[in-house]
Amino acid sequence: MSSSVNKDKKIAIIGSGVFGLSSAYHLAKKGYNHITVYDRGDYDNNQFSPLRGANGASTDISKLVRFSYLDKVHYQNLALEALGVFNEWNKELVEAKATDPSFPEALKDIDSIYTNNGYLRLDDIDNGEEKDNLNSFAKIGLRDFSYDLNNEKDTWRAKLTGWSDKLDPLDIASKIDNLYGVLDTISGVALADKSLVWIKYLSKKLSNGTIKFLYGPEVGEVIELINKNGEVVTSAVETFGEHITSVKTKDGTLHEADYVVIAAGGWTPNFIPEEILPRIESVGSTYILLKISDKLIPKYKNIPQINWRLQYAKEAPERGGVYIFPSTDDGILKIGADDHYWRYFSCNNGYSVPKTEISSLPKKSLLVYQNFIREFLPDVANDEDSYAVGFKVCFTARGQRNELIVDYAPKKLFDNLIFASGGGFHSYKFLPVIGKFVEGLISGETYEYAELLKFDAIDADRYTYKEVKDPYDPRALNNTELSTFKKDTSPVPIKEFLFLQ
Repeated sequence: MSSSVNKDKKIAIIGSGVFGLSSAYHLAKKGYNHITVYDRGDYDNNQFSPLRGANGASTDISKLVRFSYLDKVHYQNLALEALGVFNEWNKELVEAKATDPSFPEALKDIDSIYTNNGYLRLDDIDNGEEKDNLNSFAKIGLRDFSYDLNNEKDTWRAKLTGWSDKLDPLDIASKIDNLYGVLDTISGVALADKSLVWIKYLSKKLSNGTIKFLYGPEVGEVIELINKNGEVVTSAVETFGEHITSVKTKDGTLHEADYVVIAAGGWTPNFIPEEILPRIESVGSTYILLKISDKLIPKYKNIPQINWRLQYAKEAPERGGVYIFPSTDDGILKIGADDHYWRYFSCNNGYSVPKTEISSLPKKSLLVYQNFIREFLPDVANDEDSYAVGFKVCFTARGQRNELIVDYAPKKLFDNLIFASGGGFHSYKFLPVIGKFVEGLISGETYEYAELLKFDAIDADRYTYKEVKDPYDPRALNNTELSTFKKDTSPVPIKEFLFLQ
C-alpha cells in the first residue's frame, strides 16, 4: 500500500453485519481516522441478539465456521484463514476480559466466541459431494481430520481420537435404510451475536475511539445517497461517473463521505443500479428456536453442527433438508430449514426486498421442522418441558452462483461506491477476513482472491439463479400460506407445536 494514501478520507459504511463490521475492523487496523458505520438496527440496546429483536441475517445465535467448499479453493482458504483468527480471538477475549475496564458487558458471561464442535454432513443418498470434499482436504494435508461414516479405517480412527460419539449422535442410521456422511473435526460454531460485539469492540480499540457507530431507525438508517450536485442518486442512474458526496439518514442529517460502502445484507438491492440488480438478489430463509429441558441440554450441547439432506454443489430438489446447531448453555436449540428461496415484493420494480416483520412462520417451512423433530428428535418431541420459543426469517443478499461480491460499482456509473455483499447464507464464517478486501479497494492494496469477488467475475451466461419477480410465485412470501406459529405467541409446548397448522 502506498504511504501517500490519505487516512483522513471519510468512509461511510452502510450496514453493521458481517461485511460492514469486518470492513470497519480492517480499515481501523490500517489507521483510517474517519469511519462511520450506519444501521437501522437498535444494536446499542439489543447487542445484535435475535432474542432481543435484531433482525439481520448476521444477528443470530450460532453460525457455522466451515471450510468445505468442493472445488472453490478461494473460499476454502479464506475460511481456513478466518478459522485461525477465530481461535486467536478466543485467547484475546480472555485476556481483554481480565484486563480492560471497557470490556463489553455483553461478553462478560462467556470465555470464547468460537467452539470446535465439529461439522457433520449427513444424507440418505450418496451424491458424490463428500468424495470431492475429502479429495480437496487431502490436497492440503487435512484429510485425517475428517471421518467418513462408511469407511472402516475412519470409524476406527474416530474411536481413537474421541470423535466416535459425534459420527451419528441423533441415531439417524437406525431410522433409514442408508446413511452417508462425513464428520469434519476442524470446523465448529461461532456465537454470532457475541462475535459481532467483539469485532465492534476491536474496531473501537484499533481506531482509538474515533470510529462512529450510528444505530437506530432515525440516526442510523440511510435513506438516500447524494451526488456532487446535491441530487438524490436513484437506482436508474442516467449519468456516468457519479460521485457520491454524502449520505442522508432518516432523521434528515447529511453526512459527508469520500467513500460509501454498501454492506446492507438483504437491503443491499435498495442501493444497486438497475443494470446490476440481476447480480444480487434479496432472499430469505427461516429457522426456529426451541427451549429444551435441562435434562436434554447435556446431549444437545455436545452434538456437532449437523446438516441433513443439504447439498452445496447445485440447487437440489426440495427434500426436507435441515441443519441443527448444538444447544446453548441455557438450552436454546436452533434448527434451520433448507428453504433458502423466500422473496418478498413491495414495489413495482419486481425485485425482492426484506420482510423481517412477518408475523407467522410460513406453513411450508413449519412442516419441514415438524417432520424432522418427530422423526429424528423423539426425545425432544416427547418432552413435557421443551418448548418452541420463536422463529426468524433471515434475509440476505445472494450473488449469482452464491458468490460473494466485494467491488466498486461499475466505474462508468460511480467512482466511489463499493459493494460488500452477496454471501447468500454462507458469508458469516469470513467475519475476520472479508473486510480486508474493502480496505484493499480504498487503499490500493491487492489481496489474493480479490479478482474472484468482482461484479464481472461471473459472465451473465453463467448465472445459475433465475430471478424471481412475481409476487404470486410460490417462493414469494406475498403468496404463501402462513402457519399458526406466530412471533407474538407465548412459548408453545413442543407437543402442541408438532400439531400446529
